[in-house]
Amino acid sequence: MKSRVWLAYLAGGYALLALWELVPALKIGPVFNVIALSSPVAIVLSVRRIPREQRRPWYLFALGQTLFVAGDIITYNYPKFFGGAELPFPSIGDVPYLAVYPCLIAGLLIIARRRTPGGDRESLIDSLIVAIGIGALAWVFVMSPTARDTTSTWLQRIVSMAYPFMDLMLLTVVVRLALGAGERPAAFYLMAAAAGSLFATDFVYAFISAQGIVYNQSGFLEAGWASFYLIWGAAALHPSMRFLDEPAEPRELLRPRRRLYILAGASLMAPAAELIQALRGDPVDVPVLAGCATLLFVLVLSRLNGLMVDISEHRRTERRLREAETKYRSLVEGLPAVVYIAEFGAEGAWRYVSPQIESVLGFSREEFMSGATFWRERILPQDREQALAAELQLLNGEGKMQCEYRIRGVDGREIWIREEAEALEDEQGRPVFLQGVMYDVTEQKLAEERLRQALETEKEATRRLTALHEMQNSFLQAVSHDLRTPLTSILGNALTLEHNSGTLSPEDQKDLIGRTAANARKLHRLLTNLLDLDRMSRGSLEPDRVEVDVAHLAASVIAEARDGTHPVELTTPGPVFARVDVAQTERIIENLVTNAIRYTPPSTPIWVRVAEHEDGVLLVVDDAGPGVRQDLKLAIFEPFRQGDETVTHSPGVGIGLSLVARFAQLHGGRAWVEDREGGGASFRVYLPNRTPEATPSSDSTSSDLSRTFAYGLPRRQRLCPDRPISAAWGERGTGGCGGAAVRCWRRSASATFGCCGPG
Repeated sequence: MKSRVWLAYLAGGYALLALWELVPALKIGPVFNVIALSSPVAIVLSVRRIPREQRRPWYLFALGQTLFVAGDIITYNYPKFFGGAELPFPSIGDVPYLAVYPCLIAGLLIIARRRTPGGDRESLIDSLIVAIGIGALAWVFVMSPTARDTTSTWLQRIVSMAYPFMDLMLLTVVVRLALGAGERPAAFYLMAAAAGSLFATDFVYAFISAQGIVYNQSGFLEAGWASFYLIWGAAALHPSMRFLDEPAEPRELLRPRRRLYILAGASLMAPAAELIQALRGDPVDVPVLAGCATLLFVLVLSRLNGLMVDISEHRRTERRLREAETKYRSLVEGLPAVVYIAEFGAEGAWRYVSPQIESVLGFSREEFMSGATFWRERILPQDREQALAAELQLLNGEGKMQCEYRIRGVDGREIWIREEAEALEDEQGRPVFLQGVMYDVTEQKLAEERLRQALETEKEATRRLTALHEMQNSFLQAVSHDLRTPLTSILGNALTLEHNSGTLSPEDQKDLIGRTAANARKLHRLLTNLLDLDRMSRGSLEPDRVEVDVAHLAASVIAEARDGTHPVELTTPGPVFARVDVAQTERIIENLVTNAIRYTPPSTPIWVRVAEHEDGVLLVVDDAGPGVRQDLKLAIFEPFRQGDETVTHSPGVGIGLSLVARFAQLHGGRAWVEDREGGGASFRVYLPNRTPEATPSSDSTSSDLSRTFAYGLPRRQRLCPDRPISAAWGERGTGGCGGAAVRCWRRSASATFGCCGPG
């Protein structure tokens, strides 16, 4: 709303002026004085919006307007003020009238000085040319008749000539502002219109007065003076008045021809005035007009001196520019990169691209510059947004443009480009062009990728070496523990027996011997595991398959593996026969049961299940312990890898489950772990009857014999699956098996097992 106050003031003032002109009852001095006084009041009120240092010119304008009103009041009310005397000429009212002009001229000069602190010689000369040209006309039509009037006193003639002269000075200053550098806001045009209205009205008044015509205050000249008040007040109320005296940057003329026409017309005014006097038969003021013509000639010559350019110097400059361009082009086109100049924006055209574009991307310069979107469309979609964002960042004045992206060359290969660019600005500091360089960094990117991969490989190797080192330490600690514990027990028991002087009862001696044997078997198992792991790593261990009752084998292993801290339950549908390596199968069951005992809290139930599965046998060992994390279900079958449970009562070496998996693989089967329904872990091993890569033996009897080691006790057995024996736990019996005498063992009351070979 505040931005329209000036327009409302102007409309209201002209509405009141129209009423003053048209309504006789209102055509009185006070109403006109209200119109006139509204301008200085508007100026004083409006200067509160601008800083204090900018207010002085406007206070001078307000003072000049007030003096004009004072002159009106004195002039039009002279008889009232001086006792009925008629208005003389000159009168005391002419003093404030003439004082108006210095105030207005001083204010305009202050604004002009602030707009061009360093001076503007060209605009000053141009304004003087215009002022002298118009002054020549003013002399011929206004001043000269007054100067030659012999009926007037010298004071009357001086005062009469002072008005057009002061108007001419005011016009000169306005022209100086109009022709000066910098932007001219709307407030300037309003102020210039007000000054022009005052000049035109005063010129008409002076002209008719010079012709001997007495102005009867009909009102048409008052409309001109009122326009001077109202338009100047509107200029003060306009929002742009605060920018009127801002320093202006020197600029190039946008329309030099128009200024040339104005100066040419002003230069011709003096001879034109002389011609008019001659045609009218009036006496020609040769000295005045000759002086004006001389001044105009000197000013025009001075102005041309600033405009003329020495053609030889121009040619030398042009030649130097061509040489500099040749050197620049040679330098640019010799760089191992693409140099370019382009317009901003998605539709910005390419202004220049160096020939290296063909060696870098494979496109010719003409092809690359054929369209604004050619470059953008060949950037890989995943990099396009980043490249365009970098250009937008530069356009917003946020520093240099630096980005990397991939672009597809003429042969379809991906090329890495590093682009660096800066904005080329116009005289107003606005970015108009993009000047940059494109580097082909494909080889560098490939080298960085190779280095990155090598670093990752090295990091992985370091991690593996660290893990192996940690596993080695853990293995040595576990092996030393597993060796030291049974050896200590064996040594203690042996020393006790060695120093026995008959004080030990037979039962105690038997117990010590049993413990010694048990610890010896532990040592044997540990050494056997280590030796088997070594043999399998060298590929020298193969399964020796025989037909065996795996359920019977499992019961035998469980009986010797249970330690009394965990209840172990065997579930089997009866005899489960399969062609497997007996020793390796025993070791599979033993390691699974031992692992379940080792990694579950005491009293945790363990379930062992043996069943036929496809063309083989499935061994399942379940426990109700904490289970196995998902990320460890594969890792725990690797050598020297253990779960995350810390076992202080019985630390392991970490090769038991690895042997389980290796033995299963030797049989052509596999080992894995699942989550047990109800909680815990379910370790499973599938052993097929045949190894896919195995070749059947030509000796039919060789497969019937197998040398096994059951907890350190070697035995040779001939198994007879067709002869069940119904003996109690641990009983021995005899029976027939193909007509041969055999010894048979029954390990469980709920399952029947095979016969043993002759013993």
